[in-house]
Amino acid sequence: MKLLLPFIMALLVATHLIAQDNATDQRSKTAAHSDGGLSQREPSESGLPNIRLSKIDGRHWLIGSDGKPFFAHGITHVGNARSKHDAMDVATACKRLGFNAYGYGCPPELRSDMPYLEGWNDLVPISMYRGKGGRGEGAHKFVDIFDPKEQTRIAAGVQANCEKNKDNPNCIGYCWTDLATWPLENQAKRNWVDFTRSLPQDAPGQKAYQRFLNTWDGEDDKSRDQAFLRLIAREYFRVIGEANRKYDSEHIVFGDRLSFYTYDADVLKEMLPWVDAIAFQPHFWGPYPKKQLDAIYKLSGKPILLCDFSIRFKDGEKDVRNWKLSEDSIAAGKAYAEYVKAAIDTDYILGVFWCNPIDSSKGFGKTGVKQGFFGNGLSERPGLHEAVRKLNAYRDKVTPESSAGPPELR
Repeated sequence: MKLLLPFIMALLVATHLIAQDNATDQRSKTAAHSDGGLSQREPSESGLPNIRLSKIDGRHWLIGSDGKPFFAHGITHVGNARSKHDAMDVATACKRLGFNAYGYGCPPELRSDMPYLEGWNDLVPISMYRGKGGRGEGAHKFVDIFDPKEQTRIAAGVQANCEKNKDNPNCIGYCWTDLATWPLENQAKRNWVDFTRSLPQDAPGQKAYQRFLNTWDGEDDKSRDQAFLRLIAREYFRVIGEANRKYDSEHIVFGDRLSFYTYDADVLKEMLPWVDAIAFQPHFWGPYPKKQLDAIYKLSGKPILLCDFSIRFKDGEKDVRNWKLSEDSIAAGKAYAEYVKAAIDTDYILGVFWCNPIDSSKGFGKTGVKQGFFGNGLSERPGLHEAVRKLNAYRDKVTPESSAGPPELR
């Protein structure tokens, strides 16, 4: 019997891993329809259908409450402008340029105005840009995701956000944590595996780690940590995904907002069963990264929303920090138009949102200016706004008239 014990233990571990893979496959099958997303949505309490996904002649589109396809183009953090401008003045300025949606950070006053994206960033505060001090509202902090108390807290937060949006047919869908610190090696110099491994012996996360070690059959520490990171991701996405489905299963789910700095293929695979599309924040400069986005689309099989993007430019003496700054707003407008046109011409991109309406602080204790799309008093940025007007006209030209027929040039 003693000789058989190692074989029995190995068989149990293998059976457990196969069951996990089968469960993941089953979740993937129930999460998405054959057209690559949730193609049917129940009407909201207003009687209007919710925004949904559809595929027309091989291209992914958002379908609005009016039944018409649209490529979402707008501005994120519109609420940042409320300290200096009336919300409806901001809305008028956006629509005058042809924008047709708001990104995340849309204030309540504008959620009946145009389609908007909902997002949160406080339930699991692990955004890469958060402070390192470990204290305060903006501090970076991992949580014991295996702890039932933490899971209950997170689910309650998801419920609160869903309650505010589930009956609004203008809600495009939900984004979760922004630029989460997923990779083992990252700019924040800390990772979720090390945090969990350092928990007290009686902590649920430490117990989960010890159970993992008992089944781990390998000698490479990096591979070991990557495997446990995937288990952390599996539990994290299960907790948030189940809550999102429970409290609002009728809107599109985009999951965590990813970037090239925070992207991890194993983590993405664990998120896929719970999302309908991918929210991605590319670098704030050109050229359009089609090759990299193609790889993400190939792996995920789901359409992508470029949820936060801009081309930053030199702006007098302002401390606008970015790796690549355009010479001025005219050059930025040209580069932005080329970038977004390439996105419109990519059959899996659902939309693009410019980051920030007006100049503001960077937040989270960061110095410098977070540059806005509008100038002082919502004034026009030379070259940039004209480029956006023409870009939105092109968007309208190539958008199908309805979800029932082939695209027609207007």
